[in-house]
Amino acid sequence: MPRLIHLNGPSRVGKSTLARRYATEHPGVLSLDVDVLVGLIGGWQSDFESASAMARQLGMTMAIAHLRNGHDVVLAQLVTSYNVSPWGDELAARAGAEYIEIALLADSEEHRRRLTEKRPMHAVDAWVQVALTHSGGELIEKIREDLDAYLAARPATIRVDTGAQTVEETYAVIVGILGEG
Repeated sequence: MPRLIHLNGPSRVGKSTLARRYATEHPGVLSLDVDVLVGLIGGWQSDFESASAMARQLGMTMAIAHLRNGHDVVLAQLVTSYNVSPWGDELAARAGAEYIEIALLADSEEHRRRLTEKRPMHAVDAWVQVALTHSGGELIEKIREDLDAYLAARPATIRVDTGAQTVEETYAVIVGILGEG
């Protein structure tokens, strides 16, 4: 059965990096990064919220098609509420796939360190990084609080503390969770 492997967590904890690596090492797997799709929509800089909503719809369509064709999808996407982003269980069910949600987490201090040290991969990545670092910490804390509340209602979500781990160690944990290690 194909799997929708959702790497959830705050910005800059390694979701996209790990998703790309997993796809690279597993032929046929789609690494789905909604932020990349946002950057393909004209005007995203002036109306990020609308572009994000359109990108989520496109991402859902891509994921369902890929899963229905019998291939896994790794979704690197922060989700803090199913009222806004109906990913996850519902999306996997539509495609006849298994849903596995892994939350990649880091404490507040480590998260802030990663925010300042990360080099953006694309224009949307840079835009998000500026928005997060120039909010005086308010946006970062809001995201962390919303994610904590969301995860409190998601006991089946597998939590991985990435704070003291290298990317290699975190990747090994994910591969082990997926039954390959």
